[in-house]
Amino acid sequence: MGSRDVRDQIVALKRRRHNCGWKEVEGVALRAGWVLDRIEGSHATYVKAAFPNVLTIKRGKMGGGLVVRLLNTIESSIESEEEGP
Repeated sequence: MGSRDVRDQIVALKRRRHNCGWKEVEGVALRAGWVLDRIEGSHATYVKAAFPNVLTIKRGKMGGGLVVRLLNTIESSIESEEEGP
C-alpha cells in the first residue's frame, strides 16, 4: 500500500475521530511502517526505523483528541520518510 493510500485513510479517520477504534489506528500505523515493540497492560508501543518518536496506542476507548494526535504522528513519519536524509 502506497503512502498516498495511507494518507487518504488518515484523513478519513480524522473526519470521524470520535467514532474511531484503536484497531483502525493500529492498522494505519502498521501500513505506514510502524512495528510493534512491546505491549504493557492496555498500551501497545510501536517504533519506526529512522523516526525518533515512539507511538503508543491505548487499546481501548480513545477520545477524539488522542486519535488525532496519533494520526498526526503517523502522518509526520510518512512525511519525514518521503523527505529522506
